[in-house]
Amino acid sequence: MSPSHRPARWSVAALALGLVAGLLGCTAPRAERTDRPSVRVEQTQESLRQRVAAPAEGPPPAWSVPLRRLDQEVGEIGPVILVPDSRELRAVDRATGQERWRHPFTTGYQYVIAGESIVAADSDDGGMEVLDAATGVTRWRTAESQDVVVHEQTVFARECAGTGDSATCTIVGRDVPSGRQLWERPVDRFARVSDVTLGARTPYAPASGRYVAVRLSTSPRSAAYAPVAPTTGRVGAGRLPNRAWYGFVAGDLLVTTDNDPARGEQRCTVSIATVDAATGDKGWSGVVFSGRKEDGECGKRLAHHHSGLTLIGAGTRLVAVTADGRPQLVDLGTGRTVWKGAAVGVPIDGDNQSVLVRGNADAGGLALLDLSTGVTRWTAPDPLLSGASASWRSAVTEGLVAVSAAEDDRPIVLVYEARTGRQLGRYPGWLAGAGADWVAVSRTGPDGLAVDLRAF
Repeated sequence: MSPSHRPARWSVAALALGLVAGLLGCTAPRAERTDRPSVRVEQTQESLRQRVAAPAEGPPPAWSVPLRRLDQEVGEIGPVILVPDSRELRAVDRATGQERWRHPFTTGYQYVIAGESIVAADSDDGGMEVLDAATGVTRWRTAESQDVVVHEQTVFARECAGTGDSATCTIVGRDVPSGRQLWERPVDRFARVSDVTLGARTPYAPASGRYVAVRLSTSPRSAAYAPVAPTTGRVGAGRLPNRAWYGFVAGDLLVTTDNDPARGEQRCTVSIATVDAATGDKGWSGVVFSGRKEDGECGKRLAHHHSGLTLIGAGTRLVAVTADGRPQLVDLGTGRTVWKGAAVGVPIDGDNQSVLVRGNADAGGLALLDLSTGVTRWTAPDPLLSGASASWRSAVTEGLVAVSAAEDDRPIVLVYEARTGRQLGRYPGWLAGAGADWVAVSRTGPDGLAVDLRAF
């Protein structure tokens, strides 16, 4: 299914399929192989609870907190760790585990950390609430906000009066801390700000740039992306048609991709088009490639869809794959390949300093490359955790690399030192979040679900 048909990033359906399955431990079957049965009974959270987990290796937890349900990533803001429960958000002291505050919600919600604020969007009926990160107190709220997208300084949403074809809609930009309306533009009911940003990872909002990409319409006329200044609403001259996959802004470029190879094309081609966002001048257009899965199928995505980010890279530089299957860094402004990896591999995760590569998109050994040069920092053996599993999670931070999935139907989190690749920990449970020197591991036990913070 192409991303144009996927639910919005904050939709309950998407979270139920992805984060719930991963963080609560449901595993998906691997691709069918001739030497295995074609039907597999998946292990649920309750059945896994009855198994004897392998002993933990690495530092003991700094603290542990119980919770009812975890379907979002644990995040960090200043001295606190944010633990999202089903109908409340808790802030826990990073060092002691002592609760700082908790904020209840009447419905399901999704949260984003934006500077010193937390934006919580209603998952069911629309609306959002912005909290002060230090106290959990509500700074401001709206009742009718759809398709909420957050950047560090500005929050965007579509607001409509009426329903169906008769609805009158606008896209509104507001200042995150104060809620002050910065601008609004009339649109149709299908328009929305793109939630795709190069190098951004949930639950953290990307830094605000000169433009955001806005999908102006999908029906009855063809959709097009346009660049909009986040603080003024001014529309740049650049336009690109929606090509069913990604539309985003990289530096001063408006970019779209089509990750579906043409019929009969076997090279896992990803087509890219760019224009200057301000002037509309045509930029580089060309192709890069996605990696292959263990069964030989094209992965199509340029980052693992359970990594917490959509695209790996920074500025105008995008991580992709070469025609011969090696990772590469491409400058979107010129189409120039900045570097090619020394060995075959598929980029699956990364940050603004590093790229995590695996032998295939869902299997094989690991390698960490320097983002700016492509030099291999370290390699590690195949963790034997299937990237095809719904419980797969990964994280790359300044200090740590972590991967998680089920091993022989037992959930495992592996933690490596980002600088050397030395394995620092092996824990039963699921990866629920990571920082420069910590990982959060969710686990089930006799008393139910809990999250442990492991510090390094």
